[in-house]
Amino acid sequence: MTRRKHYSTALAQAQGIVEESLRLFEIWEPDLNAAQVLELARCQGTLGVDSERRLRNIVMEGFGSRFLRKPHLEAAPSLKRLLLASHSPRFVREIILLYALRQHGIFFDFMVCCYWAAIQASGSSIDTSEITALIDRGRIEGRLQIDWSESVRRRVSSYVLGIAKDLDLVAQPSRGSWRLQSWHPQENTLLYLAYDLHFLGLSDDQVIQADEWRAFGLERPDVIMYLQRFQTNGHLLVQDSGILCRIDWKYTNRNTLIDVLLRQ
Repeated sequence: MTRRKHYSTALAQAQGIVEESLRLFEIWEPDLNAAQVLELARCQGTLGVDSERRLRNIVMEGFGSRFLRKPHLEAAPSLKRLLLASHSPRFVREIILLYALRQHGIFFDFMVCCYWAAIQASGSSIDTSEITALIDRGRIEGRLQIDWSESVRRRVSSYVLGIAKDLDLVAQPSRGSWRLQSWHPQENTLLYLAYDLHFLGLSDDQVIQADEWRAFGLERPDVIMYLQRFQTNGHLLVQDSGILCRIDWKYTNRNTLIDVLLRQ
């Protein structure tokens, strides 16, 4: 499993933490777990956060839960190099977005059921009532481990839109509605995703059917189109029958992929 599907309030504790993630990657080393990163960040004043609770939430509920948990922990060393060496703030945000939506089930469903649904319907705004409706559906479908009170539902709804704002998906609210920002992932982000799924051990068919593509607004034909574009650029070879797909992967490890992404 590459993502968590249940809903929790953990998203409220960290939000987008783009700059914070970069600072924490600067001090993180492969032999450190999240608790050790927290102690190091506390001693060094890495984030300049006065509140102990806020510091713990950022490191444990944000950075640690997104990047330092299985199965994604194996990617962390190469991911550190990629994020810290990249000269594209947009690419960095999109990679952090990928790991946030994998960790937070409600944020993933917001992307699929609210954000992209509104974009495809030529909508211009979104409000918290759409997130509370999403939570209601999640409760019926068993995505909540315990039922949430009305105040918790409202609070989580606002935090979902808060992380969307941090990642440049929506703009500040006006009269209760948040303005949608038109967005589409960069090709480098999608190339990283395709190879990341492969390195996680998914079969070729599982790669193209992975949930993450939908959170990026793409269906199977779109994924095949991008894979064919990657083939044109020499990154892989793809054979698709419309039912089965076979991919010959050019890069055999994460470090080689990172070298390619940093050159582009």
